[in-house]
Amino acid sequence: MPAVNMIKYSPVGFFVTVFATYQGARNGMPWLGLIFFVATVLVFLPFSPLRKERIQLALIVGLGGFLIDSALIASGVYHAGENGRWLIPHPLCPEWILTLWLNFGFALFVFKQFLSRNSLVPVIVGIVFAMMIYTNASRMGLLTLPSPRIVPLCIIAASFAVFIPICTRIANKICGGQHVS
Repeated sequence: MPAVNMIKYSPVGFFVTVFATYQGARNGMPWLGLIFFVATVLVFLPFSPLRKERIQLALIVGLGGFLIDSALIASGVYHAGENGRWLIPHPLCPEWILTLWLNFGFALFVFKQFLSRNSLVPVIVGIVFAMMIYTNASRMGLLTLPSPRIVPLCIIAASFAVFIPICTRIANKICGGQHVS
């Protein structure tokens, strides 16, 4: 299969990793998402024209997301359940959330063209996905949002509304004009 076609399929790996991450954390296997993330990288990285850059993006976004979520947890914006932890202690970001950030960073090469359409797109995507991710994780019992739930959700959404555009700018800087068409 040509490399360009294979890269176009990498969003499938992204979504499978997201699903495995949630299900693993939900069922007491917070390491499961990490296994799927590594498998996704091993399958799709050889077909990428920017191997080093995609790994850099995953690590930068993973670190930034880890710091943001650790700050949100430490400040009481939300509480991450113990069943979704493996090695990283409270109040730091649990493995499953770190995996979601690493996965997003790796997939950013594929998504950056959409996110770069104009300056509002990453802001809106950040807000929408923050609401979806944390509401879903709360319903699954992976985290607890204090009442009224809209307050912590707005704080999380605001952090995403700032961080996702930063991630997009970093991706454009690291990857230049290269994208998946």
